[in-house]
Amino acid sequence: MTTSSGTPESPVKDGDSPSLRQKLHWATGDRDEEAKALADRSDGEVSEQDAKVAVNRAHGDSPEPVRTDGSIASPEDAEEVRDERVGTDSTRDTR
Repeated sequence: MTTSSGTPESPVKDGDSPSLRQKLHWATGDRDEEAKALADRSDGEVSEQDAKVAVNRAHGDSPEPVRTDGSIASPEDAEEVRDERVGTDSTRDTR
């Protein structure tokens, strides 16, 4: 993607600073490793599975349409996934 001035648009959400490791895996298309790098950046706040969902959403590969602010997932994206899952899990009948 490009901006109206013709310069390439940044894949990074404003205010986020992906690690070099995450950028490498984003660039090479290794989503499993990109998700691991994202989970590591999240200081134990999210699981690798939640990070994987966030990475897939950022790449546009999600069964439900979810808008993301960049094509590199941020810790906030992964926390949103975690919060969605917690909300879903808490509504299940465990009897």
